[in-house]
Amino acid sequence: MHVNRSELYRYLTRRYSGATSDDVDEAIQHAVTVTYEMSVLREPPNNAQAYITTVATRALTRTIARSRTMVHPDRDEEYGWMPYERVTSPLVVVPRHDEAVDTATVLARLSAQDAALLRRHYLEGIPFEEIAREWDLTPECVRKRHERALKRARALFTTPRRSEAP
Repeated sequence: MHVNRSELYRYLTRRYSGATSDDVDEAIQHAVTVTYEMSVLREPPNNAQAYITTVATRALTRTIARSRTMVHPDRDEEYGWMPYERVTSPLVVVPRHDEAVDTATVLARLSAQDAALLRRHYLEGIPFEEIAREWDLTPECVRKRHERALKRARALFTTPRRSEAP
């Protein structure tokens, strides 16, 4: 299994300019380890470089997302720590209930078939191929129905709300 680590390092540092070199190195090492374990325990991937690139990209994305939600002592504040009370702090979360969407409400407004498809795929985690076998359809048909169901569900989000009286 030959992997061009320098090419992967260049790709990741260009794509994630905010990542530190240690984060990129850890993501690459994690990807190489996962690929090696997969090739030993299961079967080796057809294109190891592409597989390692995908795994490293996902690992680095998770690392960056995790670092954005933490308070870092190296911020430029009075004592180096970001105050919790500041509105721009990543720890302060202001819920916006007027924009919250209840899944049950959206599914109730859809047709029974659309709601069942979205419920099976997203809430129960069943892949399209398995749904297709259960419903005696082709996977392509289920994917197309899924696309239409999502389009109808999104239409529920974009409908203009009635203005509330003061």
